[in-house]
Amino acid sequence: MRVAFYTLGCKVNHYETQAMEELFRAAGHEIAAFEEIADAYVVNTCTVTQISDKKSRQVISQAHRRNPDAIVAAVGCYSEVAKDSVAKLDGVSLVLGTHGRKDIVRYVEQAMHEKTIPKLPKPFERRTFEELSAQHDSRTRATLKVQDGCNSFCSYCIIPFARGALRSRTLESTKHELETLAQNGYREVVLTGIQLSLYGIDLKDKPELSDLIALADGIEGIERLRLGSLEPHVITDRFLETAQNSRTLCRQFHLALQSGSDTVLSRMNRRYTTEEYRTAVDRIRACMPDAAITTDVIAGFVGETEEEHAETKRFLEEIGFARIHVFPYSRRKGTKADAMDGHLVRAVKEARARELIAIGERLEQRFVDSMIGRTETVIMEDDGTGYTGNYVRVRCSGACGETVRVKLIAREGTTALGEII
Repeated sequence: MRVAFYTLGCKVNHYETQAMEELFRAAGHEIAAFEEIADAYVVNTCTVTQISDKKSRQVISQAHRRNPDAIVAAVGCYSEVAKDSVAKLDGVSLVLGTHGRKDIVRYVEQAMHEKTIPKLPKPFERRTFEELSAQHDSRTRATLKVQDGCNSFCSYCIIPFARGALRSRTLESTKHELETLAQNGYREVVLTGIQLSLYGIDLKDKPELSDLIALADGIEGIERLRLGSLEPHVITDRFLETAQNSRTLCRQFHLALQSGSDTVLSRMNRRYTTEEYRTAVDRIRACMPDAAITTDVIAGFVGETEEEHAETKRFLEEIGFARIHVFPYSRRKGTKADAMDGHLVRAVKEARARELIAIGERLEQRFVDSMIGRTETVIMEDDGTGYTGNYVRVRCSGACGETVRVKLIAREGTTALGEII
């Protein structure tokens, strides 16, 4: 059977798609490009914005038009929160949602050969972590999902409804996956999750991110460990001590912000203030002065005034982020924010997003400039570039897979140019 995949949305979705591809390969099936004629199409949907919903529906329709006789399986967040609507789309054979992906091969095979709809997991039948294997981003770097689900219920976010409650991969399972990656030559690992900061809170012994860092430090062959998106409350004394003394942890911390205005943060139901956020950043920099602080920001949230927008701009400048991802606010039916008064028109949201993006580009260039003249370790990747430990992209003459010492000599856009020494 030829199976084609299409992925929308976040890094976690891409991770899960690659894991499903590996399950089909292990069962003897062939992976085809989505643009090709296949016997089955698996569409990993996203619901973070209304545009994501629309794109998910469009891709499902494309798969059905490409081969009307093919099995079309809809998985992921949009197919979880809109199961009935997705099931009614032309050509859809399976609606799997965000659980049961470990058994997707069996479901698709049954639908293919028996022409019946298999019994699928019920919504929110998700009490334990679904262990999908680590996936490979490049020849040297892999991603390992160690946490799923979210308990926060930010007012703008549909993800807790799509992925259910927080659940974590055990330390034993994580250690096994890291050891396997090291044995297969992967030297850099990215730990990812939906609410990574609360890793382990659901497990019996209550392990924390610090325990994962210590675990990676003890595995020969793992040279670098990166963490996915974090929240300010994770920056504790124990975390900082572990991070500062770690041989593997990269000095790059993605602290989700969303807004630099306390009144907007309150409406978003974000559980920190700008002062608490600033304190977390200051504590990181006091221990690790060269650390890169990156973030996400939502532009034009419900009721955002010109002054609140200005507060966000000032806060971004004051923190001096190394990289900023900006998203215009998008309404999500079923969230608290959707029912709030004061939604801004699209043109205002997009204009404010452009202003924040411009600030982010200038701050990123400034951060790269601050690295010029330094000598850094870079793990080279496929395209003649690699990354420093604090996530500066470097172009130099090293071969793919090499770990090289590089002097950064100039900046080209947001990329540093380097000479191997």
